[in-house]
Amino acid sequence: MAYYIRDSLHELAALGARRPTINEFFLSSYTLSIYNGCEFGCPYCDSWLFSDRPLNETIRVPLDLPERLAAELTEVDRGDLIALNTLSDPYQPAEQVYRLTRRSLQVLADCGQPTLVLTKSPDVLEDVAILQRIHEQSLAVVMTTLLTTDPRLASQLEGKAPPPALRLEMLSELKRAGIPVGVAIVPIMPYINDTDGMLRNLLRACAEIAVDFVIWDYLHIPNRRHRMRINEIVTRLNAYPASYYDDIYGDQPVVSALYRQERNSKMISRCDGLGLEIRAPHQLFANRLAPNNEAALFLKHMAFRDRVNGRDKIAALHQKLADQIYEGVIDTKALHQSPFYPTVGPILGLP
Repeated sequence: MAYYIRDSLHELAALGARRPTINEFFLSSYTLSIYNGCEFGCPYCDSWLFSDRPLNETIRVPLDLPERLAAELTEVDRGDLIALNTLSDPYQPAEQVYRLTRRSLQVLADCGQPTLVLTKSPDVLEDVAILQRIHEQSLAVVMTTLLTTDPRLASQLEGKAPPPALRLEMLSELKRAGIPVGVAIVPIMPYINDTDGMLRNLLRACAEIAVDFVIWDYLHIPNRRHRMRINEIVTRLNAYPASYYDDIYGDQPVVSALYRQERNSKMISRCDGLGLEIRAPHQLFANRLAPNNEAALFLKHMAFRDRVNGRDKIAALHQKLADQIYEGVIDTKALHQSPFYPTVGPILGLP
């Protein structure tokens, strides 16, 4: 059982600093971490790196967070999306006691602030009315992380998190309530959940409940301490020697470009075959975010597909334009070089 430490933010901000580039996975300009520490304690999570104590041992509860958030939102553009998705789950068991996520969502709803929630817990359904209010005013999206549909593997990978079937059922209920939903296959872990059969089953399950989109990314191993943790997972689950990861990672924190390209190509092909959107489709956030944010996201999403398909030059152009537009720099000459100018121009109010 985790220990709860009632605390306050003191001099810390509730929101993280505005991102220098928009997050193309979660559509966000800002992040909001409700609790510090996470009872789910998924062993692959990067959050283990930020404390000398176990991630799921102590949960700090900043009781003044909703009030601080309300004050900080006076300086935030109403077209900037805030993602509740950093470092800990906003609907971990502590939420049943303290309701900080609910109170924060009420603040966001009062401001009409676009919001995305990433959670593994069906407890989010208790706040569906608040999410509907946000979505009516701007945009509300709920995403869940799914690594596998195999309940046994999920229990070994994801600590105390609710099983995959409950998360899929949660997304179905949110869809029926009119809330857009997405699945984050994060991380794809070599030799653990990256097999063709496992990913095919997972994507098919997403298609069966008609999620609005899926995203994916690969296991990040930022330092030796985390590599030791991952090595233990690999050998425990599949009896593979830790050296197997040397071929894919070498001494780098990220997978090799070859592995990434091969997996991305297969994932896109499977998603296209199942009618699944890769990244949030434009119609989901069109006219619901600030125009610069909308245009930047659209171009980044197009750049991802172009890059995977080997169209590196046009992908680089769209990535550069996306970052410039997000910062408020409009290079009309470069924009006219894009085949997507007929879409992006009107978003930005250009002829």
